[in-house]
Amino acid sequence: MRAGLVTGWIAAAAALGAGGQSGPVGVEEKLGQTLPLAELSFTGEDGAPAALKDLVDRPTVVLFVFLRCAGICTPLLQEVARVADLAALEPGKDYRILTVSFDPKDTPELARRRKDAVLGTMKRRPCPPDGWRFLTGTPDAIRRATDAAGFRYEAVEGGQSFNHPAVVTFVDRTGKIVRYLYGTQMNPADLELALGDASTGTPRSIIQSVRQACYAYDPGKGYVFRVNRVILAVTVLFATGFGLFLLLRGRRRTAGGNAA
Repeated sequence: MRAGLVTGWIAAAAALGAGGQSGPVGVEEKLGQTLPLAELSFTGEDGAPAALKDLVDRPTVVLFVFLRCAGICTPLLQEVARVADLAALEPGKDYRILTVSFDPKDTPELARRRKDAVLGTMKRRPCPPDGWRFLTGTPDAIRRATDAAGFRYEAVEGGQSFNHPAVVTFVDRTGKIVRYLYGTQMNPADLELALGDASTGTPRSIIQSVRQACYAYDPGKGYVFRVNRVILAVTVLFATGFGLFLLLRGRRRTAGGNAA
């Protein structure tokens, strides 16, 4: 019975996940894969070189944004600052946050201004400057980092803006991707659980895959609920459960006939 239920859930997850994210915008989850830390260097908000191999030396939260974005990126940065301010774990001590701009036109000066604004909202536990870094980079470094993380975006309006997902990526001290959190709302428990996975290097995939399959990113509407995929999953679960019911009923009738 348990095996049948597990099989049903696996089938439902497969039905939900079929196709995954499509198009140029979204997230191609790469859980268990590793960012090429030794090969990637950016520029910090202080204007100095910032190699990822030196920054990712503990559980790390990675945010891909473009610094002039007010639609998704600003709420995402503010939300991460809010939950980091409330969580028991301390940025700079227990983990580090990296904001990586995927717009090569963004400058260290702009990164510094955005950093000051974001960190200024953290009142309960001020974040040390080294606990949250804001990085800008070359087109090649940006492409390699976003490709490695599975972060897909596209330029619009002649490169003045971008369509992109809202996602927070968690990596362990080796750069291994262990968790994705989607959207611009979370709670301190989400952050702490994901950082717990990052501290042990344990990828989490099933729940995240189901959640990703239930929502699709629409550049015009944000994340939208995939009703058709949920209906498909429920149908698969119902069919599996009904099939198990018929199987067990048949076995009971056979057992009763043999006893007679």
